[in-house]
Amino acid sequence: METVYLDNNAWDILFSRGVDLRTALPPSDYELAITREAEFEIASIPNDALRSYVERSINERQIRTDSYFGFMDESLPPDQQRVGGYGVGRFADLSETTILAQESSRIKPSLRPTGLRKNEADVSFAARSPCGILVTCDSRGVLKQVEAKYGATVVNLSAWPHGVSLGDYIQRHLPSGQQ
Repeated sequence: METVYLDNNAWDILFSRGVDLRTALPPSDYELAITREAEFEIASIPNDALRSYVERSINERQIRTDSYFGFMDESLPPDQQRVGGYGVGRFADLSETTILAQESSRIKPSLRPTGLRKNEADVSFAARSPCGILVTCDSRGVLKQVEAKYGATVVNLSAWPHGVSLGDYIQRHLPSGQQ
């Protein structure tokens, strides 16, 4: 079973194409996940119809939130914690930790309207690459680097041709042995 991590910007194309993730990426073939940082971004989506689609898709398809284990950051309120505690977060593996450490310099101190620092969500998303497929509409910046440096599987929905199913498009991006 493939784990697919959805970048917040992927929702725009999925919504515009009316994709039902229950059938496009069935639970028997794909586990879908978002990062904890994506939850911050979703909550601040200004388009009510898009935000409703995202929330409905997460609930109906049972998309899990993947958060790393960590201890509370005293500088942040409880509802803005990036990591999960006991029974919530999972331990990052060595390759994820390596990516987080090497790419952390891309995170800028300035806060965005989402409450996240600039590039924070991208670095967190990119760190999931050793564990799954990254589905995004952004193939530049952090994600381009992680694809080139670490051999990540990054699926850019901006290039998704009409008439090709989402599952087939994702499968085209997998290394030969995984298809």
